[in-house]
Amino acid sequence: MAIKLKIMTFNLRVRSERDGINIFDNRRDKILDVIRREEPDVIGFQEATDLMSDWLKEVLTDYYVLGHGRGKNYHGEGTPIAYRKDRFDLHGFSEKWMSFAPDVPASCFTGLDQSSCPRVLVCAELIHKDASRPFAFFNIHTDHRGEQARVAECVLLAQKLIETPYPFVVTGDFNALPDSASIQMLLSTNEQTGIVDATSKIVGSFHGFRGDVANHKIDYIFTNMENDPDSAYAVLDDDGDGCYYSDHNALCAVVTLP
Repeated sequence: MAIKLKIMTFNLRVRSERDGINIFDNRRDKILDVIRREEPDVIGFQEATDLMSDWLKEVLTDYYVLGHGRGKNYHGEGTPIAYRKDRFDLHGFSEKWMSFAPDVPASCFTGLDQSSCPRVLVCAELIHKDASRPFAFFNIHTDHRGEQARVAECVLLAQKLIETPYPFVVTGDFNALPDSASIQMLLSTNEQTGIVDATSKIVGSFHGFRGDVANHKIDYIFTNMENDPDSAYAVLDDDGDGCYYSDHNALCAVVTLP
């Protein structure tokens, strides 16, 4: 029996007073509504602060939410993973800083053009309750400033994909367009990893609370499992009251466990 999984990548946008009507406090119900309506099996979140992660754990009662902040004290902005309690068992979990010293909290790629923000790569190995082996679910948020840093972060990700013995999914905000060096480098590992972009037909994701996403795709769902890019989609927001659920559109894709 083929097991299909609905995957979501969701940049929540940190809580910022500068966002005015779109401050996180006003977006909570919209975010929750998106998740309840779409009912994804697994979600990769980006830009989740401590307050936001605590809120996710409180309101997503059908999910386990894993991950910690990227700071030295394991607090601050993070990239948590949420998976449905009734469908999966946890086989393993890891969180590494994307740097020359991945086990050192808050470390960065020193000497490259990385911003002052540490970046983390989170991985949950999950076993579907109707399956006999795990799959690896990676979640990432690469640097917003430096292309060298983004390439280095994607190299680290590619190494992890090559090393994993399991089928995989990668969600993330890569801060990079499809023709960028970092995305092309990642896809160039297809012969070793089987990686493809399950969201390749989606043309945009980031809109900056404007709703216009044309030709600005920086969020992705990658996998080496069977998928249909034509069925992937962005979760649109009609902005009926002047407030969007995020400055990114969440993306959804369906993959099939081998």
